[in-house]
Amino acid sequence: MASGSESLKRKATGPDSYIDEVWKFTKGTVDKKLEKSEPFRIFMSPIECDPGTHTEELTLSFPELLDQSLGDLTESLHINFMVELGWFLAQHFITDQKGKNITLLYEHCDEDLSELDLKKKIPHLKHKKIINKNAFGHQHSKVSMFAYADGSLRVVVMSANLCEDDWTRFTQGIWVSPKFPLKKEDDLSDGNSKTDFKIDILRYLKSYNEQLLSHWIEKVEKVDFSQANVFFIPSVPGKHQEQLWGHLYLKSILEKHAHLPFRVPSEWPIIAQCSSLGSLGTTENGWLKSEFINSLSASTYYDPSIRDGYPVPFKLIYPSEKNVLNSWNGPLDGVCLPYNKMTHKKQKWLKRYMCSWECYSRKRSKAMPHIKTYCRVSSCYSKMSWFLLTSANLSVAAWGRKLKSEDQSNYIMAHEAGVLLLPSFVTGTDTFHIDPIENSKPLYFSFPFDLPLTTYDLEDEPWTI
Repeated sequence: MASGSESLKRKATGPDSYIDEVWKFTKGTVDKKLEKSEPFRIFMSPIECDPGTHTEELTLSFPELLDQSLGDLTESLHINFMVELGWFLAQHFITDQKGKNITLLYEHCDEDLSELDLKKKIPHLKHKKIINKNAFGHQHSKVSMFAYADGSLRVVVMSANLCEDDWTRFTQGIWVSPKFPLKKEDDLSDGNSKTDFKIDILRYLKSYNEQLLSHWIEKVEKVDFSQANVFFIPSVPGKHQEQLWGHLYLKSILEKHAHLPFRVPSEWPIIAQCSSLGSLGTTENGWLKSEFINSLSASTYYDPSIRDGYPVPFKLIYPSEKNVLNSWNGPLDGVCLPYNKMTHKKQKWLKRYMCSWECYSRKRSKAMPHIKTYCRVSSCYSKMSWFLLTSANLSVAAWGRKLKSEDQSNYIMAHEAGVLLLPSFVTGTDTFHIDPIENSKPLYFSFPFDLPLTTYDLEDEPWTI
């Protein structure tokens, strides 16, 4: 992968002549674009070599997040896995946000930030490298916050690293919040929403136990998040007895709010879609079914006798070798799909659930997915019970597994973050409309992949490294 600075040199003589192919159409009007995306506020990243994606209403490029129509930006926080510093700072340069204070928590960066500090090259950038104690765990969440002069905050939860290729080559998902205002002086409420968004964001930030975040925790505490219509679903490393993290937190929310037709809950398949797969065990009856699918099967309707008698259909969208070879850059685009070949050999049973990556409806079939989504839809693909956009791939490390100890803690290895959309909070209905025939309706949910799904052929194999 080329570094951000190398890419700039290749395309132009310097940042002054760098043009973002999406932002050039929306400069100064991105606030209107966000308003039009209500009530879902979910976007996909542009694909550089396909101009058809550049003008799509639900495409969002990184410079658009810095557009001055969104507010008078004072500083921003970015918690991410991987950072390409030259590209990242160039986005601030071209949007006239150069020099604004940035707080950065990361795991990998292509520059030695400590060395740049010594040279006083980045006085406006505070940073901390997050090192996970577990070799299989990473600081993998991708959350940004933007603070404005009026004390308001905007939260962005996404699947993209802060790297050029992630925002120009691969299919990503981005959720952008409204601008949450500063609480009024006479407001005695806690500023929380019905979805507990504020409580969960604070819990997530505090879990890092980083002095660098104390300033941002104070900011969040002063803001009114009552308009948040999504749930924040975090994972943090450690042994957790309380159901507040990973798949068990997701389960606890689905049990209270996920509506399914009375007495036929098992007919609605669960769809998982990700860019990497972990070691899930030698049989499907291990972690995948007994823990993960069990959690995602939860709903307001619960009858264990019916659920046990009729297993919930499960589908897994993961690019096949054919998908990658037919992508815009062929095998080079497989770099965003780090599924280990040896791991797959030990879990060949997984292939029977696999479906190809297809996204003709959003012009992204040839752009490999780094996006991660989970949802539950009707068997006729016309309605949806819930939708989750997250950084978490299908792995034990990301979601957690039950320990065989007396306390039966949920053991998680990674930091992850996602947003869960439930119809009763987003559209005031029991289900979302996802039927393409009804896509003219204002409350139609635009899917990040094509339905119905296409299962692997016998000769198909998942892309592995």
